[in-house]
Amino acid sequence: MKRAQMEILGLAVVVVIILVATIFIVRFLVLKTPVEYRKGFVSAEIASNMLNTFLKTAAKDCSQLTMTELLQDCAQGKSITCGTVHSCEFVELTAKKIFKDTLDKWSMKYEFLAYADANSPLVKIGKPCPADKRSKLFPIPISGATMYTKLEICA
Repeated sequence: MKRAQMEILGLAVVVVIILVATIFIVRFLVLKTPVEYRKGFVSAEIASNMLNTFLKTAAKDCSQLTMTELLQDCAQGKSITCGTVHSCEFVELTAKKIFKDTLDKWSMKYEFLAYADANSPLVKIGKPCPADKRSKLFPIPISGATMYTKLEICA
């Protein structure tokens, strides 16, 4: 073979080696399945945002009191009535509707709790998460103590 033919053959071999290396790089580095970090973060953010929004929601059928104010009343004696129901029942009915229209519609399993004593919640909606969960806990001050609202999103 002539010298020019040998150089072209060598160049062709180098190009083939570069192509094979590129294919391996693309296959093993670029097309690697992404890690599921985002899913946990999104669930935690949904729990936090849903609970924060719920607590700040004003009840149009109850003198524009917020859910936080109604929960405080619920924990301190149930002196506020909204229509024909007391504050605890009103908060529970409102929470069920809001979570049905959002979390249930998105096929997300959850548990919502409002309690001053964890063993006897004032409001409990949904079912406990059997395994992995993301949750957000918000404290609410009441006279002489603290009550908590907690939303767990099941993974």
